[in-house]
Amino acid sequence: MDKILQMKQKRAGLIKQMREMVAGAQTAQRSLTEDEKTSYEALRNQAAGLADDIVREEELRELESKLPAPGVMASGSRDEKLEPGIRAARFVKVALLCARGHQMESVTDIAARMYPQDEQLRAVMTESTPEDGGYTIPQNLYNEIIPLLRQTGVTRSLGVSELPLPNGNLNLVKQTGAANFSWVGENKPITSSKVTLGSMKLSAKKLAGIIPISNELLRDSSLAADRFVRDEMVNGIAESEDITALYGSGTEYSPKGVTVACADQKIAVDNVLTDEIIYEMVGKLLSAKLNNPVLAWRIPGVLWAKLYGMQTASGSYIFRDEMKDGKLCGYPFVIDNNIKVGDDINGKTQIFFGDWKNFMIGVESALEIAISSDASFTDGDKSVSAFENDLTLMRAIVREDFGVRYNEAFVWADGVFSKGTKE
Repeated sequence: MDKILQMKQKRAGLIKQMREMVAGAQTAQRSLTEDEKTSYEALRNQAAGLADDIVREEELRELESKLPAPGVMASGSRDEKLEPGIRAARFVKVALLCARGHQMESVTDIAARMYPQDEQLRAVMTESTPEDGGYTIPQNLYNEIIPLLRQTGVTRSLGVSELPLPNGNLNLVKQTGAANFSWVGENKPITSSKVTLGSMKLSAKKLAGIIPISNELLRDSSLAADRFVRDEMVNGIAESEDITALYGSGTEYSPKGVTVACADQKIAVDNVLTDEIIYEMVGKLLSAKLNNPVLAWRIPGVLWAKLYGMQTASGSYIFRDEMKDGKLCGYPFVIDNNIKVGDDINGKTQIFFGDWKNFMIGVESALEIAISSDASFTDGDKSVSAFENDLTLMRAIVREDFGVRYNEAFVWADGVFSKGTKE
């Protein structure tokens, strides 16, 4: 672990002890005893000394970073600033090279050789233990990927609620009926009301994928190669989450998406899109009792032109001006090309509108990876050998589940024509 980080953690522990000592005396409504005062002063002196040490070490590093660095250190200091997710990608590449079993070096030796300036990477590689060629990306590195998922994936970008699933399961209580209050006269009985409660259970499901990576790319320590590995992981997870968030079947092995959880909120269109349909969808959610809703649209790209060009009978554009600012009927929209478009003559598709903070994503663990340079994978209807093509296969697994807390927080229009004319 980095020296400065160790000192900061130790200092935080000392301050915590000081706070607990003072809080205990306050709770007992007394002053500190003489022994406590002595202990408090000792802790304060230690914390002050550590603060001085931290400042001194940071000053030295700042001065050292401005010196001409010999050899590889010229390309980056020990405090190398990296884009989110790059260190996680480096972890994966080093783990892949080590787990292939073709290297005589240890995992830390490979990390030091490929990324000599990255001390944090060597630290986490030391802490990680492979099991049968598999690794779990440390939580601090996986947390770097979460912001990227929010940027890349449509679902997470809309402000969904993310929850941990520490034991793979979580029960969320939700209120399904409100307490009723009424006006009563003096000395008159108050009518009782009953608050009804329901629950929503999240149970971790396995999201898995196989990513073939060329062995030349693995051996390349450039930032471009690191970005490629990172983006392959992030984009694959994000796309799967986006599709499942809308169409997940909610079976034993698959999370439940909006179309299944909110089936009773569907507006069957089976015709061309009109402004009345948009207004109906907005009205449906505005009439629901939602707590501080933050509403947003998900529309397929094939409908953008129809909405942008929609006109009144007099020829005025209905939504064009606000769509230039990224809004539809007063609410932000995102283009989601994972929304299904039928191959029928009308290209039937859907539009989704909702309060996305009521869409829950529960995550049990960090990203798990396993490696093989001998296995094969399926590309369409063809089997491809990793060994014959000088590839290494990475199998990535995330355990998570989705759920909708309140069905009335979402509405979706089905059977919207993306082509053709009104029937």
